Amino acid sequence: MQPLISPVDHESRTNSYRAEEENRGTEATPLLQRFPRYQRDDNYYRTRAVVSFLLLILLFGIAIGTYLLIIQSRSENVLPPIEEPERYVSRLQWDKNGEIELADVEQMKKNTVIIVQTDTEECDSTKTCSRLLNLMQKNGARLQYNFLVSPDGRTFEALGWKRSSFMFPEYSENGFVLAFIGNYTSDAPSAAQMMQAKIFLENSISQQHLDLDFDIIGKKTKDLPKYLFLELSKLPQWNKNLSDMN
Repeated sequence: MQPLISPVDHESRTNSYRAEEENRGTEATPLLQRFPRYQRDDNYYRTRAVVSFLLLILLFGIAIGTYLLIIQSRSENVLPPIEEPERYVSRLQWDKNGEIELADVEQMKKNTVIIVQTDTEECDSTKTCSRLLNLMQKNGARLQYNFLVSPDGRTFEALGWKRSSFMFPEYSENGFVLAFIGNYTSDAPSAAQMMQAKIFLENSISQQHLDLDFDIIGKKTKDLPKYLFLELSKLPQWNKNLSDMN
């Protein structure tokens, strides 16, 4: 009995199947066979681009961080921003005596704030503080304060910006006197009083009356305002070397 497929036919068919499989493999991956090296180069350049982009992000972050640190260090010597409005009482509002104006002096930006206390009783409103200031003028010499801050948180104008105080002649040209109404040898100033003083100083800077890099100096008149100076010493502008501490 003869076989259904002869050996010759079987061999020829096997060879044809192999040829077809090789052709199919070649047709399925023609680019891999023709351009294998270029695909590897594409992956290499893509990786380099990603790494370069990440490095740029890192360098940008370092630059931003350095800038923020510089801004923060500069802001340490600046009074913190305060959004409350200043409660200001001009000389015309409280001075009943109509004191004769002093000759104006050349206005220049100040760089020193001399803090004193009035060594008097306190007051708690515009009316009572106005009465106290008029009494101080009546019983004593001309007020030598440029401005005063009341315990209820108001700034009263006295000599103002255009007239110099001669309480401390060594600071008469580049400084001004800010008095806290009351006596602080045994009690601390009120929170409203301290807040108003900060608002006044901040506004003085924005209005170009006071230099940004100013000093605060505490001076004794009669009694040492121990607790007033203790509160002021918390401010970065406080100069303990020039202040009266005893």
